Amino acid sequence: MANPTNAPLAGVGVLVTRPREQADGLCALIEAAGGRAMRLPLLEIVAVDDSTAAAELLSRPDQWDWLIFASTNAVRFALAIHGRPYDPPRRTRIAAIGQATAEELIKAGIRVDLIPKPQFNSESLLASPEMADVTDKSILIVRGEGGREHLAEVLRSRGAKVAYAEVYRRILPETDTAHWIDLWRQGRIDVVTITSGEALTNLTQLLGDAKLEFAERTPLVVIGSRVEKLAREQGWRYVVSTEQAGDQALAETIIRLIETKRSVRNQQANQQ
Repeated sequence: MANPTNAPLAGVGVLVTRPREQADGLCALIEAAGGRAMRLPLLEIVAVDDSTAAAELLSRPDQWDWLIFASTNAVRFALAIHGRPYDPPRRTRIAAIGQATAEELIKAGIRVDLIPKPQFNSESLLASPEMADVTDKSILIVRGEGGREHLAEVLRSRGAKVAYAEVYRRILPETDTAHWIDLWRQGRIDVVTITSGEALTNLTQLLGDAKLEFAERTPLVVIGSRVEKLAREQGWRYVVSTEQAGDQALAETIIRLIETKRSVRNQQANQQ
């Protein structure tokens, strides 16, 4: 446990909005740095209501030149739907968007042929040499319901035949909104983490009219330039993005943010 007087996040309350089952790692890093990790899941990940179509697409892996897994949830729910070990043939190449997604595949005994870098997102995947010439390639994107269309649109424009296996959906969990707004107004929430556009939209919905007062003074730490742009468009004034999607990158970004704020305050105090 970090010394509370010397820890980089001493006295700092960080709102962690990852889904409940994915929050432990980031919370542990925040607490190890002396901070208070406050869990407010803004997304709950559940299985699709009808998995028949996805199961049928996943049952014939030899049809696909590429399988693209969009997230760790895509891997977990696809494997649950498939119901048995998944063993794509050698001719079918596997892409994982994100290091954590790749690790989930490897843990399941599935090789990974491509992890897009540096940002581990759809844009980086599309910039990979392997995706430059996909004319007449059959590509299955394994994802959640209602995900972004950008990846499929660009691949189709390059001549690929693209299908979706949608294996999970996202919902807004029930929560005591008044409780969280009270904590915010008491100054207990210093930083908010947002890891997807859906979570950002749900935060806006949850706060309602109160969002205006918090958006003016509370920093958001988000993943990627796309979510950063969305946050600014929604009126959040202080947004810091990290290129990597992992918990370590998020924690390091929060620490740098707090160190910068403390440095500015110290300079202002010395000038008075």
